[in-house]
Amino acid sequence: MTSRVHGSSPGPRSDPKGDPAEQRFLFEGQERLVAACMRGRGRPYQPLSWHAPGAEDGDGVQGDDVTARRREGYGGPAAMRPARAADPNGDYLRTLPPDKAKAYGAALFGTPSHRIEVNLADGVAFMNADGCVAHAEQQLYGDLTRWLRAQMTVVNLAGEVSRKANDDKRAARTLPPWRACMKARGFAYKDPGEARAAAFSAYEAVAGGPGGRPADIDRARRREISIAVADATCDARVGRTRTLRGLEVQYRRQVTEEHAEQISVYRALRQRAAARLASG
Repeated sequence: MTSRVHGSSPGPRSDPKGDPAEQRFLFEGQERLVAACMRGRGRPYQPLSWHAPGAEDGDGVQGDDVTARRREGYGGPAAMRPARAADPNGDYLRTLPPDKAKAYGAALFGTPSHRIEVNLADGVAFMNADGCVAHAEQQLYGDLTRWLRAQMTVVNLAGEVSRKANDDKRAARTLPPWRACMKARGFAYKDPGEARAAAFSAYEAVAGGPGGRPADIDRARRREISIAVADATCDARVGRTRTLRGLEVQYRRQVTEEHAEQISVYRALRQRAAARLASG
């Protein structure tokens, strides 16, 4: 039987992953441990820099904001090619011949013969326990299976909330009137996701992608804006985003309560890890 770590359940507006300062402290501490482990295995490793995570639902919250869509569309080419965080170790790995790259990857991430896995609500999460990443996490959090289950439960909370909200029949009821509204404006899409994909396909159709001729990019941009504005106008008219906001509040509370035990385990393990790092 799984033991319970007691603690108050987070409210609907709290972030189960903890505050950014703690997230950064633990991230940087883990990177130092990974680097030490890799040095011990005769492998170079440069600790990665911390990058604060962006808002998980930043685009969704302005789904009915016509002014924002007229100004920004769906984000244009930048949304299609998000900036990649600097990864000097990945750059180094790509310079290695296949056999040495495989050995480096095994040292860092471990090997399948040491795989551990846990069942989650939406699938299976796994890691290889003999890599330096797992070694660092074990130093910080203790039992890897317990940590993996708690960590992946918390990491997937937002996705579970979004899925439940979008699958709710109250959200589904907003799609037929949204489709009719969009069709009246010359856009026949089954849902906002398809509309967004169509807007981005206008860029892909330009020879050479976003690096094509300025006139072609401008034309694709105008199409993106027109689709996004129609989407937001119809969204506001039928109340789709407004409905989803209310449903996400409801499901966030429900999902948080369902996973309260693993959230508490996650917080307790991270608090202990932070204390270990702070004490040196």
